[in-house]
Order: sequence, then C-alpha cells, then structure tokens
Amino acid sequence: MVQLENEHPNGWGTIMPDNYFKRLQSKALSLGLQVPYFFSGLHHSSDPAGDGELDDPNRPNPWFSTEFWSVWYSQYGAKPADAGVYDRRTWKIIAHGGNGYNYYMAHGGSNFGYTNNDEDVASYDYGAAVGQAGDLRPLYYTFKRAAWFSRSFEEILENSTDASGSYKNITDDPGIKITTRSSKAGDLVFLDNPGATTLKANLRVSEINSNIRISIGPGEIYPLVHNFNINKDVTIDWAFTRIYGIVKQGNTTTILVEAEQGEPVSLHFLVAGKSTIIQNSTDIKIAGNKVDVNGTMNGSGVPAEYSFTTGKQNIRVLAMNRSGLDKTWVAETPSSNMIISGASYLGEVELNNGGILADAEYPLLSKKDGPARIYFEKGSALMRNLSQRAVNAKATVKLSSWENKNASVAAAAGYNDKKWFSSASPLQMGADGDVTPYAWYRTKLDVPASGKYTMQVDGGDNGTAFIDGKPATKWKIRDGEVSLDIEKGEHTLAVFTAHDGRDKLAAYLGPIDDVDKKGLSGNVFLKNGGPFISTLTNWYFIKVAKVEDVKQGPPTFDTAQWKKYVIGADAFGQKEGFGWFQTTIPAQREDLTKLILNFRSVDENATVFINGKQFSHHEGWNTPFSVEVNDPVILKKPMTLSIFIENYSNEGGIDQPVKINSIGDDVLLTGWKMRGGPGNPDETTGWAKLAKNSSPDGPQFYRSQFTVPVVKGQHLIWRVHANGLSHGSVWVNGYNLGRFPEKIGNDIGMYIPDCWLKPGINKLVIYDEDGKRPDNVRILSEPAAGRVTYKLVTSLKN
Repeated sequence: MVQLENEHPNGWGTIMPDNYFKRLQSKALSLGLQVPYFFSGLHHSSDPAGDGELDDPNRPNPWFSTEFWSVWYSQYGAKPADAGVYDRRTWKIIAHGGNGYNYYMAHGGSNFGYTNNDEDVASYDYGAAVGQAGDLRPLYYTFKRAAWFSRSFEEILENSTDASGSYKNITDDPGIKITTRSSKAGDLVFLDNPGATTLKANLRVSEINSNIRISIGPGEIYPLVHNFNINKDVTIDWAFTRIYGIVKQGNTTTILVEAEQGEPVSLHFLVAGKSTIIQNSTDIKIAGNKVDVNGTMNGSGVPAEYSFTTGKQNIRVLAMNRSGLDKTWVAETPSSNMIISGASYLGEVELNNGGILADAEYPLLSKKDGPARIYFEKGSALMRNLSQRAVNAKATVKLSSWENKNASVAAAAGYNDKKWFSSASPLQMGADGDVTPYAWYRTKLDVPASGKYTMQVDGGDNGTAFIDGKPATKWKIRDGEVSLDIEKGEHTLAVFTAHDGRDKLAAYLGPIDDVDKKGLSGNVFLKNGGPFISTLTNWYFIKVAKVEDVKQGPPTFDTAQWKKYVIGADAFGQKEGFGWFQTTIPAQREDLTKLILNFRSVDENATVFINGKQFSHHEGWNTPFSVEVNDPVILKKPMTLSIFIENYSNEGGIDQPVKINSIGDDVLLTGWKMRGGPGNPDETTGWAKLAKNSSPDGPQFYRSQFTVPVVKGQHLIWRVHANGLSHGSVWVNGYNLGRFPEKIGNDIGMYIPDCWLKPGINKLVIYDEDGKRPDNVRILSEPAAGRVTYKLVTSLKN
C-alpha cells in the first residue's frame, strides 16, 4: 500500500473530499501506481491497540495502523526500556485484530541539507530499531520476532475475527487476559500478562492429556497456535511453546520455537499418513494420526532439534532461547531457503565455488559472535569463520590547520548588490527562489540625529543588523522590534537572517504566507527611542454555555467567577467550548495616536472587545491578525481587553502571547535588496589561514582536511562534533550534513554517511552564523553504532 497524504484533517482512508486529494490520486496513477492507496492515516498512536481509538470499535475484520510511533523524534539511540515497551505494544496490535502496522520510524534518518523542521536538526534518529547509521538496536530484534510470527500465521490474521469467548477457560489464572483471533485457517490464542511479575499458568486443553504449564513474563503476550495446517499432510493441533516462525525449505518445514533453559518444548501435530521419527526419538511420541513433541529446553546454548516425516514431508522443530533466535536468519536462494543461526546480523548470502559465503557482523562494543550453523532442507553444517578478529573500538581523526573565509562581505557599505532581488519592502526568505535558511537584506537610511533607534519589522527567526559593515545588534525577528544605536547621517543597513527550520503545519488548512514567516517580511519602520512593543499579562478566563453569548458582550468581571489564565493553556479540555478571556491594557503616553494589538495565534475564532465594545472578529486558528485603536480618548486611560473565543475541536484558548505596539508615527524604510543563501562553500578563492586568537564577527566559512583510518574488519561510523560553534551548516566533500547545533542526545555529532567519504584526503567546510571559531570541532567515531564485519563459509557437500 502507498500513503498519499499524511495528517490532513479532511482525509482518512480513501475519502476524496476535494480537488487537492483528486490531484494526489491522479498524479500517483499517472506515475504508474498499481497498488492500493490511502490518504492520511488511521490509528496513529504510540500504542495503537491501547491508547489509540479504533475508527470502528465493532469492526469484525482486521484493522491497520498507518503510523505506529515506535519511540519519538526527540530521542537519539536506544533506552533500556524501549525494547520491552514497544514489543508489548506490537503484540497488542497482533492480538487485538491488527492486520498490519507501519512503524514510524523503523529506520532512523538524517535531515541532510536544509530539510529539518523547527523541532529537530540534522538527526532524525528517532531512537528507531535501526539507527541513523544503520546499527541494529534491541528494539530491532523484538520487531523481527513479532514480524516472523505474523508472517508465519498471516493466513489466520489476514481475515480473522475475535473468538476470545471460546477460550476464556483455557486457564483459571485471574492475572492473565485472553484474546483470540480465529479464521478458517486456524486459531491464535494470546495469553496476556499485563503485570510486573512472571506468572506460571496451568492450561486446560481437553484434546491434550498431559499437564501443560508455561511461564509468561512481565508484560508478555504469549501466543498459542491451534488447528493450523502446515501443509496438506500436517496440522499443528496445539503449540504450547512460543513459535518464532515457520520456514518452508522444499519438502521440509522448519518450525523455530523459543524456550529458555528448563522450559517445556511442547508441540502437538495431526498427520494424514504414517509418520517416522528422524531425530530426538525419546521426546517424540507417535500414536495413530498424532505426533507429540514433549521435551525440555537444554542449557547448552545449542539448538535442540526434533524431526519426523509424514509421507514426503519432513517436519523439523528447532528450539532455541531468545538470544539464539535473535541471531537466526533466513536466507532465500533460488533453490531453497536456508536458515543460518549464530550471527548478530546476516548480510548477503551467495553460492560460491560449490560452497556458501555469507557476510556477517556484530556490534563493535559486543562480544564476538559464537559458532554459526546453517540448516538446509536436509541436514545442517557448521559454518567456518574466515575473518572475525579482535578489534580496537577507539579511532581518531586529525584535522589539518583551519582556514577561514569572510561570509559577511555583503554587509559592507560599498558592496555591489545590483544583481540582488529588489522590492519596496523586504519580502520573506525564499522570495528570490533560494531554498536555504539564510538571506541577506540591504537598504539605505538617513537619521537626523545620533541616538537610540528602534526598528520594527515582522518575520522570523534570527537576525543580525549591520551598520556600514559593522555588527550592531542581534535579535529574534518574531519579537517584532530591535533597538540599536545609530550615528547621525546616511548609512547602509544590512540584515543577515537565518531560520531554524520551518513549521510542518500539521492539520493546518489555509494560506501559509502569514503563518510561518522567515527572514524579514513587510514594512520596516524606524523611530527614535523605544522599545515600543510589550506583552500583555495577567489574563483571566470564564467559560460560557453557547456561541450566542457573544451578543451580550463581556460579563461583569468578578474574581470569584473569572479564573486566572496562562497563555498557551487549553481552556476547554480538548472539547468544543466557548469563553471570555480578559486583561487590562495600561494607559498610553499622551502623544500616542494609535495602538496596535497583535495576536499571533488564537484557537479558534476570536471576537475582540475593548471597554465592552466590539472592535474586530477573526476566523481560524494559527493565523496572525491585528487590531488598531486610534481613538485618543480611549488611549488616554487603561483599557479592558476582552476576547470571546469559539473552540470547535481539540485544544482551545490563546496559543501565543498578545502584544501591544505603541510606536505611533514612524519612518518607513524602503528600497530593499535581498539575496538568499550563505554563499558558495566550494568556492576556491578568498580563503586565508585562520589567525591565532582572532575573533571573526558575523557569518564565516571555515575549512579543514582529514583522513579517516581504514581498519580491516571494522565498519566505523564517523560524526562531526560542532563543539564551540553557534548555529550553521556542515559539508563533507561537498555534501551538506545538515544543521547544527543538535536538539537531541548528548553531543551526538553529525553523521557522515560512508558513501560520502573518500580514501585519503577529505574536505570539511563549516558555515557558522555568528563566526564562532572552530578550534574545538572534532571528528570522532561512534563506537555504539560501529560494527565488526566478517565472513561465514561452508561447503554444500556437508
């Protein structure tokens, strides 16, 4: 299946509510899409069968989770509890009728270049099962285990119904919850131990005479298999030992089962013909059409094998403990499937000169892998290790002397900006077609007297102002204004802007021009004095019954009825509701002719009253709007600001601070030039040796060279650690690794993909927005993500 849209509030399943979705559909079909598709997602949750709400609780057939959030984007690496938590949540999906689940994310990634949003930076590791650098974490092996089971019994799960009532008496232990999925292909009975201690369960099954006692660990969901046809001659009547997976190998069916030392290996088969025991005869009993396997798991660490034949069909049961199955893999070849057990990870497997050659690896910080064995359709053989060796996990890289290049030349008074993008007022970053998070703006200004001035302009995120090429001040552009000292006369004003990532605007519908502005945007005003913008505080809230209450105006203020309100809080408990929000605006200075009230985001619709009189109405959430007060009589006294908010879904209230702007009359700065981008990091001219103890100011490029050690048998992972820098970007051999500093982990560094590194000399370029020196930058290996690589080989003659 293919997901064509995500997180759009109007699109679920295959609904086509408007032309936007029709366009997605037609585009996908025109490109050759030939598989089922859907829009947005169903059952998005970190626990889809737990805290997620099913779209139809009475659904008789399986459901699907299009986004199972396995960990979260704010995490790097594995935490000790992750594997257990998400193992249980995965089995809950399977046990409660989930026909499929899409892990988000299964493989961590990187926001290379400028692709990060405002909540993350270069790493999108997500704490995923497969790390950002391709390393396998404990979570991976739990997902592998659940996936093998689900694929092995997909004939049951793909069209099953809830049959829990039929097996409610299989155990009388009150601590165990029983869920059953049933179809014509068989039954799966799930024994759920939600508690914190191991339970010993006695099972009552009338068809089986022997005493059945199993251990179910804390939080474990233990599957039993009943009445499942392996082939036309053999049926699993009951499997009381956990089945890991079923592998078809020609005329042999291998059943991988999981048991720890001392636990029972108990499987019961019904057969259509005469059966013969091949291996482990003492633990296999044949009586008519019944074949019973009843053994006890050994503690040798070597798989226990039980096998018998029925007609031309061979049945092989391989019992291993959990760690053994984690290291067990199925290699598909044109002739037959092969099972290889003993490698932490198995890569490519190939037939080579009458033998089998396999790539394998284990984590750099782990113990060596032990012996590996390969299981063919008939028989098995040990695999010889060709190159597994002891390794040194520590490796370092030396950086050459640093060079720098001034990236702030665009701030100089005499800089030639004739080819830049021109506009009367500055336009948002990207207006010139540049897609980087950087933009320069330039204009001329003439001030009548020296002193403190305040410049007001809308936009976001980070700004640095230069007067005649010299840094004057830094500020957060979204604050709306910045004060700076300017000498009398004509000057060149240059502004360098940088953003930290764009808002993904989840669930937002509407124009985006005013929602997430970057760089400078709109009119720029300059006035002597300031600052002139302040934030309104001391808010109160009172809830009302219906939307029509707005017609009566604000109710009488009484602290017994009105409650304190904190900006950003949900006032309606994630439900539809209506209410008044109120505060007091202080009296303004005598000469003020107008006051602007700026609302960054109100959720959802807002009606604004001043001193009980309606001034404005705004529809929609997350879009800025403003209200102007220009009555001199009103401005002279404190004003009561009341806002009536209509909330129709989810959270509601005043999302972001409300600010007032008392700048009044001002000077409009016009004649702007703009150029996006940091400049060319690959440019060969303009570089000079970085002088010792120098303190560059404003954006700078830095470059160095390095060589990475190549150690046979090691797959090392390299990261750039931007210690001591401010904000910026990093390139290795011309490839943009992304932005820094990271927002997750503890100095995790920026991942360098192997394919971007060269034998011999590699080039490192850094762009720092504030010009911070790179003296403490390091390139270090990440041992936790590194691997030891080796080869396994065996002869087909064995």
